[in-house]
Amino acid sequence: MGCKGEKMRKSLILGVILTIIGVSIIFLFGSNIMGAFGYGNASYTYVNNSFLNNLQKGANVRIDKGSNTIKFLGSKITIPIIASPENASMYSFGVYGLVNPTIVVRKNAQITIQLINRDDDMYHGVMVTVENPPYPYMRNMMFNQLAFKNSYVAPLPLGVDNKYPKSSTTFIADKMGNFYYICQVLGHASKGMYGKFIVSNEF
Repeated sequence: MGCKGEKMRKSLILGVILTIIGVSIIFLFGSNIMGAFGYGNASYTYVNNSFLNNLQKGANVRIDKGSNTIKFLGSKITIPIIASPENASMYSFGVYGLVNPTIVVRKNAQITIQLINRDDDMYHGVMVTVENPPYPYMRNMMFNQLAFKNSYVAPLPLGVDNKYPKSSTTFIADKMGNFYYICQVLGHASKGMYGKFIVSNEF
């Protein structure tokens, strides 16, 4: 009985410690976790195929299909990202006809990411993170750190019957470096749903 009682006491202590750690993480990183991973669900509207077919790139956008790279030269830009684009894997992003392209922007540019979910089977979101691939399946849930304040759109519901949910976020790319945009839904980045996001003044 004494041995069993000691094991139960240790299990109880371990459970309390893990609970304290979990609560501490929420308090320390709450705004990023609660929003980026869906618990603060973003508001959204619906668009249709006509909207998607008429997306036009601005004058300051340079597309290089050979290197699968898109450069946004302006200081105030909008990046339309389609989750699960037509004729591509459901675990991919589409931007102006390229799949998971490298996106290059200027330092201190005001970035608006406009996410549209075409997938009729799965939720998808997007976040710009400091974490580099590969992305283990479970790691995406909580420990991917945002590269910039507000650089995420919480996961959007399914797109069905020519109605696709659309939401956006705006942030400042205030530091230079190589980052990644990923789908933060559990397991999606590990299946290839990510691309490089570069902040540079060398164009």
